[in-house]
Amino acid sequence: MRKVPVENIEPDMVLARDVAATSGNVLLGKGTPLTPAMGRRLKNWGIFFVYVEGEEDSPEEESSLEVSPEDVKNALEAKFEGVLDSPIMHKIFDAVYEYRTKGAS
Repeated sequence: MRKVPVENIEPDMVLARDVAATSGNVLLGKGTPLTPAMGRRLKNWGIFFVYVEGEEDSPEEESSLEVSPEDVKNALEAKFEGVLDSPIMHKIFDAVYEYRTKGAS
């Protein structure tokens, strides 16, 4: 199994794990054949990586797959659009941003 950015999905790839939304709903099930169009749709849903069947990546390849802090911020701003005026929602945004850029590494 290997981790692949959704923009690098190729037609011969097959999901090795379910892809779930933040709500927990399964968007694509394990074993689903992938297409580049599915990769674009996943990215629109805020999913940036999937696990596909195949050999594991080397540590050098793994580190090159990291998402930049600017990409994280842009994705979160899209999700929090229209609610960042609320001080509480802004604090939640800040906490999620910090977790995704620092706490998850």
